Amino acid sequence: MLIIELDTPGGLMDSMRNIVKKILGSNIPIIVYVAPRGSRAASAGVFITLASHVAVMAPETHIGAAHPVTLGAEGKESKTMTDKIVNDTVSYIKTIAKNRGKNVEWAEKAVRQSVSITEDEALKLNVIDLICTDLNDLLTKVDGRVIKFDGMTRTLLTRGFNLVRSR
Repeated sequence: MLIIELDTPGGLMDSMRNIVKKILGSNIPIIVYVAPRGSRAASAGVFITLASHVAVMAPETHIGAAHPVTLGAEGKESKTMTDKIVNDTVSYIKTIAKNRGKNVEWAEKAVRQSVSITEDEALKLNVIDLICTDLNDLLTKVDGRVIKFDGMTRTLLTRGFNLVRSR
């Protein structure tokens, strides 16, 4: 499995879509961990977190505000073009959330209304799977968890796991 530690204000839509496609097409389980404390998964980070097989947040983190913005064209886009971009983005996040068994209604609100929520709210609303204080806590809590994707079922066996960090 791969654990992605995430702390982002967001990023470019094309880059985010490339990352999400790789996560959705992965043949190994991918965990996104919004960490350390004080981190966020904003904008593009919402999509990446929702796309993961297991979505995890550290205490004192938040997720949300995924409304698309256009750089360098303030006030120059037509309402039609803005609506197209928002509707396309909503469809994308709803597909991801549904595919991963997450809260589709909240995902849509994150895009349309730029809502953000804390890790406790995210867990309660089925936006994430777990809250973990650190990587050791995460490895303990996911041990034995069954992941289903691409017609396969995998059980995470993380007891005594050899954690290899890469940057």
